[in-house]
Amino acid sequence: MDRILADELVLGEGVIMEDGVVIRGRTRERARRVVIGDNVFIGASTQIFVDELYIGDYSTIHNHTLVAGDKPCHIGHACWIGQNSILNSTGGLTFGNGVGVGAYSQLWSHIRFGDVLQGCRWDSDTPLIIDDDVWFVGHCIVSPIHAYERSMAMVGSVVTKDMLPNRVYGGVPAKDLTDRVGPQFAEVSTEEKLVQLQQLYAQFLKKHPEMRQDRIQIVSFLERIDNGTDKTVFDVATRTYNKLRTPEEIAFMRFLLPCIKFYPR
Repeated sequence: MDRILADELVLGEGVIMEDGVVIRGRTRERARRVVIGDNVFIGASTQIFVDELYIGDYSTIHNHTLVAGDKPCHIGHACWIGQNSILNSTGGLTFGNGVGVGAYSQLWSHIRFGDVLQGCRWDSDTPLIIDDDVWFVGHCIVSPIHAYERSMAMVGSVVTKDMLPNRVYGGVPAKDLTDRVGPQFAEVSTEEKLVQLQQLYAQFLKKHPEMRQDRIQIVSFLERIDNGTDKTVFDVATRTYNKLRTPEEIAFMRFLLPCIKFYPR
């Protein structure tokens, strides 16, 4: 694709890139390596300037987002980035799976401008690490921190310190509000997950009667998968599925997203 300038390009199936998308290198015209997974959506006028880029399956980057920086940018599976966001990888940017970044957010991995020859002390770059299921609700500004899995920052937060697992933060600067508002995630048993997903699959089939019912299987724990199976098996215990790329699998994944996420085994 002429909109992607890269020495090595791995492009998945079902990728949608709207008008004005540009992906190229940061320190030179061509990126070294660009990997984009299956069924990724990149919205209009999004610009990505990094030398190494990875975007996992079913991730969404909405319009007018800027991704730029000198070090690799890794975005996991089923991530969602709202419009007009800035993702900076000058110090390195790593997203786990299922990360949400609300519209107009800014995630930074460096601070740099003041004249260091004149003694400016503010010049650094640090990796920004965002673990699985972290959610920046929207209009958030985030400095180079480690946001541990399932942590959450409420709308308009300015995050300057690490976010602990399954804790909720808010304010300027952001403070831990979990004791007041509760955590992002409650405990749900495997049995409850199984029943809920089975109900959702029934709703999916009702909405899509043209789909074959025998191509998807819902289980609560999977020790072994027959490599010859023609069914996509969704395991609620491990939150994984065996990716076959069938029409039923893709349609069901899109039916579940963005609120329910499974990752390829």
